[in-house]
Amino acid sequence: MTYQYFNRLQNIINESSSTTSLLLAVIKCLCSSYSIEIIKKLEHNFSQKLNQGQILLLTTCPLYLKWYPPIHQSEVFLQIPRILLSPFTQWIISCHSNSIIHCSKDIRNILRRLNNVLVRLVEWEDINISNQEFYNDYCRLVSKWTSFLSVILNYSSNDLNVILIKKMIAQNLYDFTLHTNVLNFMKTIPNLIPMLLQMTDIEEDEIQLNTYRCLGKLMNETDIKTMASPNFVQHDQVKDELIKQNALPLLIRCIIENEFDSTKVKPIVLEILLALSFNNDASSALRQNINFISRIRNLVNSTNSEKSNLQRAAEALLWKLEKEAEVVANSTNSKSYKYDIMISYSHSDRQLCYQIYERLVQDGFNVWIDRDNMYGTTMIAVAEAIENSEFVLICMSDTYKQSVYCQSEAHYAFERRCHLIPIIMKPYYKPDGWLGIMVSGKIYVDFTKIEFTLAYEKLKKEINQHGEMNMNYSMIKSKENNYQDISSTISKSVQHASILIDRSSIVELPHCITQWTNNHVQSFFLTNGIDNTMLLLCSRLDGHRLLQLYEICMINRESMYQSLKSELANVHHRTLTISDYVTFLHEIQRYIPLTHTISQSTSSFLPSSTDC
Repeated sequence: MTYQYFNRLQNIINESSSTTSLLLAVIKCLCSSYSIEIIKKLEHNFSQKLNQGQILLLTTCPLYLKWYPPIHQSEVFLQIPRILLSPFTQWIISCHSNSIIHCSKDIRNILRRLNNVLVRLVEWEDINISNQEFYNDYCRLVSKWTSFLSVILNYSSNDLNVILIKKMIAQNLYDFTLHTNVLNFMKTIPNLIPMLLQMTDIEEDEIQLNTYRCLGKLMNETDIKTMASPNFVQHDQVKDELIKQNALPLLIRCIIENEFDSTKVKPIVLEILLALSFNNDASSALRQNINFISRIRNLVNSTNSEKSNLQRAAEALLWKLEKEAEVVANSTNSKSYKYDIMISYSHSDRQLCYQIYERLVQDGFNVWIDRDNMYGTTMIAVAEAIENSEFVLICMSDTYKQSVYCQSEAHYAFERRCHLIPIIMKPYYKPDGWLGIMVSGKIYVDFTKIEFTLAYEKLKKEINQHGEMNMNYSMIKSKENNYQDISSTISKSVQHASILIDRSSIVELPHCITQWTNNHVQSFFLTNGIDNTMLLLCSRLDGHRLLQLYEICMINRESMYQSLKSELANVHHRTLTISDYVTFLHEIQRYIPLTHTISQSTSSFLPSSTDC
């Protein structure tokens, strides 16, 4: 009922131009000298009750503004933090943190609604202003809310007032995470993540929602790995769990049925479905739902002159479900490209990306980048850019990994076996998950460790090295084609002789892999019939080094498969089949010493092997 009420209210606001006058009057009241005086005179123990006039100005006015869309009134709304943020911050930080437990209903409403209108009301990326002018006060507020959280966690969640205070704190902290620079500051606050993890145990839906939203913004891959039960928060496993819990029908309903808001609900749901579509079971279920696919097509074919977030999400999902596999299957590795380089990046990293783009263009490279139409370029246009580019720069950061659109771009480039060059955009960032799989085995260009000019020269070196390799390979292939008939006969004879020599040199293998020489390693691959693939990758290894390779594979099987597959394709121009990879992992187990520790995360799944 509440949602429907505010939905109707917002429709009325959108349709009636006369509400503009009311809006300006509300902002004028909220920003009046009288409101400032009320804030300054608020008690420091959070327990006071307010009169009707104070409630009107500091509670009702912010609530009204929350439901007024600030799309065309951004500058008008900005005067609110410019006038009220400083006195509000001064009052908050002057209050003793322990007083939060005594917070009255009136003060709680002020804390929630004023904090919201000061921090979250304006969509910062949609206006030509940085929130840097508010940064210091925002950081002071975040620190204070963190201290409130530290205090309130000492009180039982069985008390209703404690629950309401915890709910308010979780809401306010999440609002701050929407500002990138404030979020970076929050990541430096000691114990904030552990305290939020404690909040996840509270059985209250809204608290859990905002707490997990905060954790999703704050936690990086390292944080996840150090948790006691990391499996429960890994993104891919969360997706799998959503599918197991039969969440797809509800999400599909949100798209098919008209009662769900097309600007606030449906775009978010489509992005969730796009993320889930990387799961084979989910993508299959979505393709088989005729009504859903029909609805998505209608959204894509909408004649709106301006592409909305809804249409963009629909286009990306339809591409993923219907077009991608077909295009990849029919693709050819052309040596003629329209562009030298395509840059795949997250909007939050745009400044550094634009700098890289401009230097590449200055040096004569033909570069495709979605610069001027960030939210309008369709997946089809992006896919065409990937298909027609020799290199794809993967600009890696937390926000890149979290974006389903970036994942779609990187996944398509990976499936087409494009030359991927990973670039690190944020200090200390280490790719993991799906992104880690795609860039494993590749050399990263880190623009955060060294100055821009040196990093750029390293990037150019990577590009030129790949270019020289391609040129040499093309020359070799050209010569091979000129002498195809003769070389074919010679090649077959030489290959047959080589195999005979190799087979005759097979030696008996010691029971323990650590005793193997290079000849033993070659014999192992020859004996198991994987000499045309795995042996090419391991031809210089002895037993100790082969054991290290096996250990890495067992830590992350899928990632290492993709890495080895990519290396074999790039260096030897052959395909590593999954059967050869699995054969290697299975057959080598009997030679792994029992006393050798692999990895705690994988050892329980390994069968017994021969003791050395």
